[in-house]
Amino acid sequence: MHNNRPPPEQAAHAERAEVAEPALPTPTAPKQAFSEPALPPTQTAETPPPLPEPARANSAGSVAIAPAVDWRYLLLQDHRQGEARLTWQPSGAVYALRLERALDGRPLTGSRSEGRLEPQGLSPQRFTQQAPRREGRPARDVAATNFRQGDKQDQISFSASPEQVAMPDGVQDRISWWLQLAAIVAAAPQQFLPGRELRLMVIGLRGEAREWVFEVLERDDLELPIGRIKQAVHLRRAALGPYSGEIELWLDPARHHLPVRLLLSQPDDRGWELQLLDEGLPQP
Repeated sequence: MHNNRPPPEQAAHAERAEVAEPALPTPTAPKQAFSEPALPPTQTAETPPPLPEPARANSAGSVAIAPAVDWRYLLLQDHRQGEARLTWQPSGAVYALRLERALDGRPLTGSRSEGRLEPQGLSPQRFTQQAPRREGRPARDVAATNFRQGDKQDQISFSASPEQVAMPDGVQDRISWWLQLAAIVAAAPQQFLPGRELRLMVIGLRGEAREWVFEVLERDDLELPIGRIKQAVHLRRAALGPYSGEIELWLDPARHHLPVRLLLSQPDDRGWELQLLDEGLPQP
């Protein structure tokens, strides 16, 4: 009786040919303000697809800088009400940004950021905390963070400490990140779907540079003092530690994706909330 089975080596080769799948090429993502998810080399029924890569603010790519605004917000803090004023003034290759707050008519500590506008967005040069403004008196700086760029190494220095730290690419200060987030999302809003992440490097008040990871949530319709906001982009940053709180903000597509609501939670009830009250007068 004749044996028609192929030799063992040929049989093994045939089995491998039946189960092997061609590897998919891995595309190279373009450098831009967001990252497209890469395809895996191989994928089987047992291997779930990878999560989308987060958008990084320091990636080379376009941003959409908002025009000048002078906005008033309703300030809610510790069961009390007040007002906040956000003044954003881009001018050519530079910008100035100021946040002033008052609670029950009493001025609170303000913030000011100054820097350059570059292809990747805001590049802070100086951030200051300012003592509460008194009637008839100019604002007085009480603490400053300086972003120094040199030939050899970029450094960040602080008025309250002789320490200097290396400057990470794309780093933002404690208020410039508001406008940087808006500029990134406004450049490609269709890319920021629920489940995506957006990452920013932010310098803390004590000199620590931390990566803030914002998760994109479902879009929301809001009822604010200024009126109804449709399909606001909802972002959330988780607490960074036991002494930190969550940050949530809502960006309005009809207003250059600038924040119309911000919620800054704190574990000791020192958190506060801003809701857009009016848009004031357009800035030149």
